[in-house]
Amino acid sequence: MNHRRDIYIEKLGLIPLSDEGGYFVETHRSPEEITVRKDNQRSLFTTIYYLMEPELGGKNFLNSNKSDITHFFHDGWPAKYIYVTPDGKVEEFTLGNDILKGHVLQKRVPGGCLKAARILTEEDGYAKFPGEIPFTLISEKMTPGFDFRDRSMPTAAEVKKDFPHLWPQLEEFIAPEKENQLVDS
Repeated sequence: MNHRRDIYIEKLGLIPLSDEGGYFVETHRSPEEITVRKDNQRSLFTTIYYLMEPELGGKNFLNSNKSDITHFFHDGWPAKYIYVTPDGKVEEFTLGNDILKGHVLQKRVPGGCLKAARILTEEDGYAKFPGEIPFTLISEKMTPGFDFRDRSMPTAAEVKKDFPHLWPQLEEFIAPEKENQLVDS
């Protein structure tokens, strides 16, 4: 039986983005451009679908973008988000559809913040098919639009150096490849 996760992956044309822990597809890139950060051109905005699921880590690994990102919940299990401002202030929220439990349907993460998320697999009541694998399907709108030059993924060593007091909260969100690079060094 096809589960919702598989249906979304197929019907939305999602492709693995294993370094960030999920599947994605860009759905729109604004043809209008703006000048940002020392005469660099960026699309006015971009939008994507993003799906987190256990086979690719069950989380969105710690990363940062220079642009603001608004996250929109669509389906599946809720996801717990954490973001850290450049000065070390931590914000947490749950992106999901149960506002009576404190979930939010959308949330903006300011540009320049580190952010990460994980599926709340321990939450009951989100499976629709027998044996369904947990997943979280969201959209993201980035303004100015996404550009790989504006994205970074810190290593464990960088997080320990920059935010030693936050290491216990952030350790689980370090991308596996980043941990291996640290060990191999």
